[in-house]
Amino acid sequence: MILFLIIIFLTGCAANNRTDMYPPAKLKNELNSLRSNAITNKASRYTIKKGDTIWRVAHNHGILPDTIIKVNNIKNVENIKPGQQIIIPAGVATGKIASARKAPTYTRKLNETFQWPLRGKVLYGFDKWIDGYKNKGIDIQAVNGQAVKASKSGVVALTSETPDGWGKVVVLQHDDGSYTWYAYNSKVLVKKGNRVHQGQRIAEAGSTGKAQQDKLHFKIFLRGVPVNPMSHLR
Repeated sequence: MILFLIIIFLTGCAANNRTDMYPPAKLKNELNSLRSNAITNKASRYTIKKGDTIWRVAHNHGILPDTIIKVNNIKNVENIKPGQQIIIPAGVATGKIASARKAPTYTRKLNETFQWPLRGKVLYGFDKWIDGYKNKGIDIQAVNGQAVKASKSGVVALTSETPDGWGKVVVLQHDDGSYTWYAYNSKVLVKKGNRVHQGQRIAEAGSTGKAQQDKLHFKIFLRGVPVNPMSHLR
């Protein structure tokens, strides 16, 4: 199940060797889109809105995507449509209260800029053609075992420990709704659901997957769309 979610989320696995796909559907600001502001001991229903993804709904409700998928018997997470109703399992916080409950232990970082995940020569730039496909991130030269750091604070959305395609991957979801993607690592140091701070070590660089040398493949997604990291890194 975890591997299936990773394949759906990253959609750029070795099977098709494409980097022109991106994790979630086009994201919109949904912080105020949840209807209920109460904590309930009964299962509640949520109506899918335009731009929703399972991961975004799960994050906003403080539960794991797997839980929603299992309870609703969702066969294909890409097929959810606006107007569709799904069940939010019992005993979880809904709406803004979910965020409020987390506030004492975690301060949202909405004004952080993206920092370099590691320092090195940029081997392949954004939108450059590599072996017949367009690069939708940047590839940064690295040394095996070099620290890979969180570009911004956020939560670990997914990790892959399977050295295939993109190799060992970490995907972070940030408080402003953006995502960052770190691939080809030799070792993953965080787990799904972990909160991480900007500059925190989340992986060690390597050459897993289809990488032919030690490097980091780094992507930034704004509103679900891959953008040139060079325009945002500080």
